[in-house]
Amino acid sequence: PEVVARRLGWALERGAQEVAREARGRSPKAFSHLVNSINVNREGELHYSVNPGMNYAPWVEGGRVPMRRTGTKNGLLEWIRLKVDPTAEGKKLDRLGYVIARAITRRGIQPQPFMQPAFEAKRGRVVELADAAMRAAVNEINGGASAG
Repeated sequence: PEVVARRLGWALERGAQEVAREARGRSPKAFSHLVNSINVNREGELHYSVNPGMNYAPWVEGGRVPMRRTGTKNGLLEWIRLKVDPTAEGKKLDRLGYVIARAITRRGIQPQPFMQPAFEAKRGRVVELADAAMRAAVNEINGGASAG
């Protein structure tokens, strides 16, 4: 069991790192905060999770339905300065924030999936890594004789 856990643990960690790298590549990049927040966490001996650490990530991934109240928190004003008007300050920035927040309330936000497509793209690679790890574990257990 120790040999299997060690070999399979390495493969799953490597697979989780590859999924995280793929998700970072697919993530929208208005700022780098969302991209940089995607991390691999070890949940248990053979259990890894890949998730973004930003509180707005679910709305980027899945979108937002119309008629939900929005505010100017969670980076909206910073996004306006970056994408809409770099010179906006004071009242002008507040007005732009209000107009965009109202538009989000009316129309919602279109989803920009990045986590699910990354998982789908790397699922086969994770299985491939796990398969190779199991073959290596059987080989090690058998004292170097090849399995199957």
